[in-house]
Amino acid sequence: MAATRRPSLVPLRRAALLLAATALPAGLQAQDGNGGWNAEQVLREETYVAPPSSIAEAVLAPRYLNVTLNELSPDHARFFNAIGDGPVTMDRFSKPFHELGGEFIDYQANRARALTIRSDVGLQIISATDGSVVDVQIPNGARVSNPSWSPDGSRLAFFAHLDDATHIYVADASGRSRQITRSPVLATLYTGFDWSADGRTLATVLVPENRPAMPRESDVPSGPQLKLTTEGENMLRTYASLMATPHDKALLEWHATGQVALIDVESRRVTRVGTPAMVTDLDLSPDAQHLRVTLLQKPFSYIVPVRNFGTEEQIWDRSGSALATVQSDSLDLGVRDPSRPQNNGFGANASGRREIAWRADGKGLTFLEQEPRAEGDTAEAEASSDENGRARRKDRVMLWAPPFGESDLSVVYEADNRITAHRFSPDHDWLFLSERQGQRVHEYAVELAAPSETHTLVRYASDDFYANPGTILGRDGRVGGGGFFRRGPPAGNGEVVQMSPDGSSVYYAGTAYAKDPMEEGPRAFLDR
Repeated sequence: MAATRRPSLVPLRRAALLLAATALPAGLQAQDGNGGWNAEQVLREETYVAPPSSIAEAVLAPRYLNVTLNELSPDHARFFNAIGDGPVTMDRFSKPFHELGGEFIDYQANRARALTIRSDVGLQIISATDGSVVDVQIPNGARVSNPSWSPDGSRLAFFAHLDDATHIYVADASGRSRQITRSPVLATLYTGFDWSADGRTLATVLVPENRPAMPRESDVPSGPQLKLTTEGENMLRTYASLMATPHDKALLEWHATGQVALIDVESRRVTRVGTPAMVTDLDLSPDAQHLRVTLLQKPFSYIVPVRNFGTEEQIWDRSGSALATVQSDSLDLGVRDPSRPQNNGFGANASGRREIAWRADGKGLTFLEQEPRAEGDTAEAEASSDENGRARRKDRVMLWAPPFGESDLSVVYEADNRITAHRFSPDHDWLFLSERQGQRVHEYAVELAAPSETHTLVRYASDDFYANPGTILGRDGRVGGGGFFRRGPPAGNGEVVQMSPDGSSVYYAGTAYAKDPMEEGPRAFLDR
């Protein structure tokens, strides 16, 4: 059931021992006569015990004080650094929460529990030229998360988490900050905010006005707990967290229902978009005129967690009118269904739209999609048509322009092979594409004015760990993929790449690993 929960203090014996190291700086150390660790004595103690000093020192080492300069502002002028304070303390870890089908919600503050226990205590702005450090003003007693540069790099927005609410603050380069949300943020399922391209607007989800009281569970059961079998074979595993009662369903709907809002950063004026809805994701268009809104769909389920529930992604205008449906996923009960899109890696689904993103030039949505299947063809026949995984249908880069009708779709580029990632030059005159067949990866550029000619950037085998050339550097300074040991082409999501001043080159960044790491350590590289 999803009743109010406090974390179990002794779910596992090992967990209790480890927690002791993070909860208490000192305490009883159970040792035998030889000065060693006496496990049997430890397990008999009905209290927290501290481990040997060697273990405590390793666990409590102040790794959170390390500074990694990888959050560069878009104008390349400064970095931000989030300041941690070590392992989670028991006063935060023991705050009550609701557990609802894998979603853990701090109901006192209307936010995901992870934001309560995994947040930071401060932020710094570090100059990229002289290394000077500015402390960002943080509200008294608040913790922070989600720092995000404005598109021009002049301001830094972040969540400030108080005991009973979350608000958005915006700081300038001097570190001075101010609260821009008058109503608290609802950070339960969607736990973020999004900038407009001009940096004047932030989109987020707020606690609704005139919100009804949180559903309370009756002391008298309303009926028996029912779980029904489903037709067809399924591949469900055992889940640690599931909903169990109608009250759980009502509670999830209450926690998930929020008000989409656009906030003017200067005036703090709030534009409420549509009516409250169960929002799981939000993506503001560069011109702030449209939003991609992903909505949680009923029916809910007792046999799979919330992440398996159905969703529908829609395009909204500023009034909240749904202009189009981008894609929808039904409730996934683990039943084998050949028509349901399945992920086969690198952001490519078996069918449907993928790598969906707003184009940075404001012309609409960009995405990848295969051309329609010929009449009479089946998914099974197509899947077995080429032992190397090559699709029989052409793959396309598409543009969906406002007002997002069927007639507003156009083909930007099409390829014979499956495209795994796509990116644009800053002027959107060039496409940078990745294809993969088996373990063979081909990354190339295409000038849209002459699409028949491809310009190879790199070819490599994705399973050759030491030959990976890195990934294309984005204009925001980030490298696609982000995984430390990621192999193969990352998702591109239509991002804009960083090009050389003369527009003739792109940059590849990554980490080179020697076959004998004891002789030569990893080396970061940047290739042009």
